[in-house]
Amino acid sequence: MVTRTQNSLGLSMPSTEQSSGMQLVDAGQAFAGDQGASKLFGQLSRAQWEDYRARFLPYVETLGDYATDSAVPGNAAQQAADSMTNAYQNSEKAQQMQRQGYGIDMTPRQQQANSRRANIAQTASTASAANLARVSAQDRQNAILGGGLGLSNIPDQVLNQ
Repeated sequence: MVTRTQNSLGLSMPSTEQSSGMQLVDAGQAFAGDQGASKLFGQLSRAQWEDYRARFLPYVETLGDYATDSAVPGNAAQQAADSMTNAYQNSEKAQQMQRQGYGIDMTPRQQQANSRRANIAQTASTASAANLARVSAQDRQNAILGGGLGLSNIPDQVLNQ
């Protein structure tokens, strides 16, 4: 609840009270006494700090944790490798179904050659995807630590939740 008081100039100003955990700042303190302005600026600084701690600090801490987590590049590489494995497995199943649909049978030598070709392609693709994901994760961490990626890059709808 905000009550209003009159300052020395006769202006009606809201007084500072604790209301539901939020401290209200009385701008009228700037006109009261010798230390009114310094008290007001102190309250404003504390209110700004509390607002920062409540709204932005959790995101800063999350970014900091992500930027300093040594497991992030390895996890990104593993996820990319797993994705490539799944993609090649699905591709192989689709090719088998297509061959069955057309009634095509492969000889054992053709199956070996096809398997060898698929394994080489899968290995190369998996290594490339894992390396790119690892480098990308490290670049993202370095951008956070270097200041190029921070709170300004977090969408407003995420910050306003």
